[in-house]
Amino acid sequence: MVERNLAQDLLPVMVDAGQIEQVLINLFTNAYQAMPEGGKLIISGIDNKDRVSPKVKDTGIGIAKENLEKIFEPLFTTKAKGIGLGLTVTKLLTEANEGTISVESEVGKGTVFTVSFPTK
Repeated sequence: MVERNLAQDLLPVMVDAGQIEQVLINLFTNAYQAMPEGGKLIISGIDNKDRVSPKVKDTGIGIAKENLEKIFEPLFTTKAKGIGLGLTVTKLLTEANEGTISVESEVGKGTVFTVSFPTK
């Protein structure tokens, strides 16, 4: 199930649309893969005058604490078929567009990725 909670009046940001599309695709794909038995994907977005912050939240398996600090490292993966570049590329593309990315997760309860971009 996908739930969308985007504010209607989000401020515009100046980003490379193709790069940010890839960021979101990577986050959506990871969320989907983290919910092998199904679950909920929640896409939300808020702004606070100088930044717009989309969030991608899932109700999946979560990320173990010992792995949280490693997930953006090249070649780190916990997936049998993964190569460990998805979140590395996601972080690099986010930063290339003057953004930041953060993650919160709890095993068995899910994960929230928040990206944030300055408004122009």
